[in-house]
Amino acid sequence: MPVLLPPTASPGAIAVLADDPRRTELALDFWQQRPGATLWVLGSAPLQLATRRQLQRRGLSFDADRYRTLLDGDDTVGQLTALSRVFPPGERQLLLITDSAHRDRALTIARQAIGGRGVRVDTPPKALLPPPDQQESLRRLLRDFLRVQLWRATGWDGRALGLWLRAARS
Repeated sequence: MPVLLPPTASPGAIAVLADDPRRTELALDFWQQRPGATLWVLGSAPLQLATRRQLQRRGLSFDADRYRTLLDGDDTVGQLTALSRVFPPGERQLLLITDSAHRDRALTIARQAIGGRGVRVDTPPKALLPPPDQQESLRRLLRDFLRVQLWRATGWDGRALGLWLRAARS
């Protein structure tokens, strides 16, 4: 049974961090309720293909004006900063779909990366989101908040430094 969204003045945009098909199903529910909204699917090529299959199973047509894919970024900070670079300047609303454990961290990042451009970024209430596969840590939230601040100041999100430090410890 689809989850109902409250009505809005503008259809806005919906972005799904498509790592989990349950997230994508929820995003598709919301997208169907807002016929004028643009759906942004953030994730790798295999995740994009899985999303297309979900669209087909629902009998939804692929509308290039309302359906966008974004392959850039291989983690939440990378995906949301990449979305910020291509998000339409006139768009003022974004509904971000993730799971309940990832919600706070993803929302913090999105509000810094995209909300800083005058876009209102929200997520559905945690109770409507898919349950988590694992819990998020405060350390990850703080790390990614600092990474997005670095990106805002320099245009670089610092991910490569983290990979380098992890490799150096091994």
